[in-house]
Amino acid sequence: MGKPNHRAAFANDPRLMARIAAQKIPGNAALAPPIPSAPIVEEPAKKSVSAATKRANRVQEQNMESRYDTVSFCPATGSLTVVLAGAALLSLNVSLRIFDAKATKLKKTWKERIRALLYENQAVFSQWHAAARYPVIVEEVYITGESQCLDSESVSASCKPVIDALVIAGILPDDDPKHVVHPIPFTKRGANPGIVIRLYPSPSEYGLISIEAMAAARDIPLVSR
Repeated sequence: MGKPNHRAAFANDPRLMARIAAQKIPGNAALAPPIPSAPIVEEPAKKSVSAATKRANRVQEQNMESRYDTVSFCPATGSLTVVLAGAALLSLNVSLRIFDAKATKLKKTWKERIRALLYENQAVFSQWHAAARYPVIVEEVYITGESQCLDSESVSASCKPVIDALVIAGILPDDDPKHVVHPIPFTKRGANPGIVIRLYPSPSEYGLISIEAMAAARDIPLVSR
């Protein structure tokens, strides 16, 4: 006995064929498996640039302009004054939010700017090297045109790459306590923004720290562990 022919049985069923004809679906198509749709590939969302990175980019671009920088040496006080016209600083909070690569680019900008200043004013720096007495006090004055001023700690921390650039350029031997006693940061709003770095000999090994503060430091009680 041969195998039953189901296709022939379907074709001989008038009611089934009438139903298929009414739906206007070919007989073979009704039995065909559904064609799978192509998978939907979602495009990765574009990474937004953070406010800290935008601020760092603006500061880096602003600090590339060095045509109006000046430097002067005062033989009477033995001081060296560096004026970085139009320069800007990042706040400490913003500096902590940016990636190391961006911070490295900012430091590189300072190195190039100080190197250019040294190249254009070699005679002035020669006077400084001949008369410099260490340790020195570093005055850091930041004039900003922005609505809010940085706090003093941020000014000092943000000026660290500038001091490092002075060391790399050979203007300062080092920024260790043997050569730099302490910085004196100050900031205010002004129409002509920029940074002033002034180096001058310290009157004592502890700079402008009071005798009373040093006496208290010597009397700090020993804490047993």
